[in-house]
Amino acid sequence: MCESTAYIVRADTQEKIMETVAQVKPLGEGKYLLRGILGESVEVEGTIEEIDLMGHRILFTPKG
Repeated sequence: MCESTAYIVRADTQEKIMETVAQVKPLGEGKYLLRGILGESVEVEGTIEEIDLMGHRILFTPKG
């Protein structure tokens, strides 16, 4: 499978936002909609810091 886990990076920690992310859709103004393989969704505010496809990780930094 190609899904990833999304995290928000704060200082030296990574807080899990969502597992099994299959789609990241930009909504504008630093907002993203994450959709999972089962149809669940989460909206994230921040900046994409890294997308690691081989490591199945998406890292966001908080807005502001």
